[in-house]
Amino acid sequence: MNLFEAAQAASSIMQLGQIVSNAAKVLTDPTSSSEDKKDASKAKRLGDKKISEKDKNKMYNGGMANGRKHMYLGGNSSVKDNAGLRALKIKSPSTYTKITGRDA
Repeated sequence: MNLFEAAQAASSIMQLGQIVSNAAKVLTDPTSSSEDKKDASKAKRLGDKKISEKDKNKMYNGGMANGRKHMYLGGNSSVKDNAGLRALKIKSPSTYTKITGRDA
C-alpha cells in the first residue's frame, strides 16, 4: 500500500500524523524516485487536510437576539473572559461556570 492509499484509509489523528511524517521524509530524501515523491506529496496534502478538519471547532446556532442570529463554539473550545463574562461572573456565578467550565 502506498502512502496516498494509507492516508485515504486512515481515520485517527495518530495514523494521519505518522503518514504525514513518513511523507515528509520521502519528500526530503534525495534517493526517492519521482513517483514516490508525487505519491508522498499527495499523501501529505490529504493528511494535512484531514487533520485540520478533525481539529476544527464547530459553530452551533445560539438563537436570535435583537433581530440577529447568534452562534457559539461547541466541543472543547475555550472562552476568554471579556467584559460581559466578567459582569456575568458577578451576577450569576453558576451560569459563568456553565459557559466557561471554570469556577466563578
